[in-house]
Amino acid sequence: MGLPEQFEDEFDEKGEKFFEIAEILFQAHNRQYTQSELAERIDRSNQTVSNHTQEMVNSGWLERKDDQTTFAWNTGVHHPSATEGTTAIKSFYVDLWGVIREHSKTAPGTFALLGFVMIQASIVLFAFYIGFSLHITQTSTVPPLLYVAIGLGSFLTGVLVTFLSPIQAIVNGFALRVLPDDLFQREK
Repeated sequence: MGLPEQFEDEFDEKGEKFFEIAEILFQAHNRQYTQSELAERIDRSNQTVSNHTQEMVNSGWLERKDDQTTFAWNTGVHHPSATEGTTAIKSFYVDLWGVIREHSKTAPGTFALLGFVMIQASIVLFAFYIGFSLHITQTSTVPPLLYVAIGLGSFLTGVLVTFLSPIQAIVNGFALRVLPDDLFQREK
């Protein structure tokens, strides 16, 4: 779990120990640290910790208890779980796009992706069926059994298309061994 980008941008000229203090407080945002505890953890003097934390307090990133030298991350300004959620969503879609881009370059990969999408669509249709048949949601003008029929058709087609992926890979491997390499090249 990294520090917020705004924090890093604001204090980009600060040193390693400054960010080490911020990391400690950010990762344990529900805990208060004394100045001495922070000094011990980063192996620096209380004065150094005081200077660093004072800058973060003045900028609103840390909370300091009055008449005490305890510090905690100011979750009102930036809550760590917001960063985790955003990072997780970003990572998921970056990875998903990478998988789609990589596997859509080949016929077997395309079959696998199409089969996966159809199976996912069938799961959604079955969820609609359950919702409408148990009257969890409002009623539908479409009969609930139609959702099951379309979902079952989508599931079976998805499984069939997914199984075409390894078959297509075998056919491609055989065809590439049999066909000459220069078959599709232009003659000079």
